[in-house]
Amino acid sequence: MAGLTERSQVGKREDFADLIAIADVKNTPFISQANKGREPVNTLFDWQVDAYEPPKRSGTVDGEDVVDYENAAQNRAKLRNHVQVFRRTAKVSRLAENVSNVAGLGRKKELANSIRKKLVEIKRDMECGFLSDNDAQQDDGANAYLSRAMGTWITGTAHSYLDFPARYKPSGSQLNTTAVASLTEEGDVQEMLQAIFDATGFSGSYVLFAGSELRRAFTTMTRWSKNGPAGADTDTFYTVRQFSFSGTDQKIVNTTSVYEGDYGIIRVVSDNFIGCDAAGAPDTDRGYLVDMGKVHVRYNSMPSVERLPDLGGGPRALVESVAGLQFDNTLCAGKFLPA
Repeated sequence: MAGLTERSQVGKREDFADLIAIADVKNTPFISQANKGREPVNTLFDWQVDAYEPPKRSGTVDGEDVVDYENAAQNRAKLRNHVQVFRRTAKVSRLAENVSNVAGLGRKKELANSIRKKLVEIKRDMECGFLSDNDAQQDDGANAYLSRAMGTWITGTAHSYLDFPARYKPSGSQLNTTAVASLTEEGDVQEMLQAIFDATGFSGSYVLFAGSELRRAFTTMTRWSKNGPAGADTDTFYTVRQFSFSGTDQKIVNTTSVYEGDYGIIRVVSDNFIGCDAAGAPDTDRGYLVDMGKVHVRYNSMPSVERLPDLGGGPRALVESVAGLQFDNTLCAGKFLPA
């Protein structure tokens, strides 16, 4: 007669490791690097932009009286944007909070763990929102305030709401629509840097917030192809790579994190939240080339936690931030957006 076997045992304890592994560790580099602007005191906030007149090369006749006067403020324009309310919520039942002993939480309660996660998520919401194609939108009771995002700031087209003069919008090679697989250093990257220089005279440091495909394209710019050996099919190519490395190191580093061109230095930063659609999926081919000194996130309230009353169903909390995006001068930017 058979004895007790493992497969027929009753009362076996569940073997739960005392941890909760977070599978998603995406960062928010744009929000982390943007300047913290002055607190907005209205849902609609403004700033000004101005430009010099073109230089003159003519002279002045000796003895000629002054009869015409110039308006030094004639090029001044107003840029505007709205704040946006970013909100996440958390609620757990009383039994889940006070009775259950969940592996991986240690001495923490479920609500504290929920709040920790929601604070990360609201920062991601802001990264996604500010790097999207959202245009400024006014709250009408049914639709919420939206803050104009980078994808819409860096455009040469007119805005149906809160528009500003075309002379302060990027144009030409600043708006690159080349497919990522066809990008070239000379014809696309250098052209964009030159276009920004021609528009602003600025030649300095930029950050390129790039989707994963565009990020890889910058690294592959260090490669080229050549024809195969004699007698081979004429359509056969070998891919050639060029590296700089120490002969004593047993590794090859194949990445381009900093690119220096004729008209500026680009620091390439991968971003998982650029060009997000309504479902939160990023546009991996997209990139924003930005002088971050011109970018400010204006917080009316930083991400904060407010405990809400327990109405009987269990403890709950509100995680919220109110902020808007100020882009001082969009001429100091470029966009990679394949058609």
